[in-house]
Amino acid sequence: MTVDSQLLVERARKGDAAALEALLASVAPAVHRFGLRMCKNAPDAEDALQDTLLAIATHLGEFEGRSSLLSWVFALTRSACARRRRGLKNQAMASDDGVPEPQDDAPSPEQRASDHELAGAVGRALDALPEDYREVIVLRDIEGLSAPHAAAALGVSVDAVKSRLHRAREALRDLLRPVLEPQVPKTAAGCPDVVALWSKKLEGDLSQGDCAAMEAHLETCPSCGAACSALKDALLACQRSASAAVRPEVQARVKAAVRAWAALGK
Repeated sequence: MTVDSQLLVERARKGDAAALEALLASVAPAVHRFGLRMCKNAPDAEDALQDTLLAIATHLGEFEGRSSLLSWVFALTRSACARRRRGLKNQAMASDDGVPEPQDDAPSPEQRASDHELAGAVGRALDALPEDYREVIVLRDIEGLSAPHAAAALGVSVDAVKSRLHRAREALRDLLRPVLEPQVPKTAAGCPDVVALWSKKLEGDLSQGDCAAMEAHLETCPSCGAACSALKDALLACQRSASAAVRPEVQARVKAAVRAWAALGK
């Protein structure tokens, strides 16, 4: 937890309404993104956002700081999404068309179109993943939680998070293969599993010798090089999706709900 977040938590616990509102505003975008991916439709995601922020406001005094603030927040969001999914299973999936494109240094129209196409493909691939794969990728590769903090949010061990994450990244790359690797030759029989190796490298779990051997192989094998490039592109697209903001009308509705809750507590 950052110093600013810690100060907001301490002030909010003492009844500072402005601090509570600032704290909720700081976590709302991440909660909303997670809700969109886990609920897979906008109305449920917005309801899960409101449920989560109200739960934070109600139970902030119970947060002991043993895990990160975001770990606790995402655990609450996960529960809110699970309740929504159990109640409303047949709503249409959320579209990625409403997600703002990240701002960069004047990309060309062609680059914008390509980025938008990849973002849409990544969104559809994430929605197609099993729930346990989707949530670990969202927490680690979109929201940037550390493995221990993601483990705390999911209620599993760090080893379980890493194992699940490696499988999830490989599954994501497989789903994106038609987009990112349309004409790449098949991997040779003697090639290592470079996607799994690269994922381990990202987690700091690859030895220096294995890392050097993988890099040497990638220099001579076009198919394995393309596989690693595809994974990098997919994860970069995931990271860039973290720029999505909560729509103003949703922010207003959540603020009204939080203020109404605060008024009841006075």
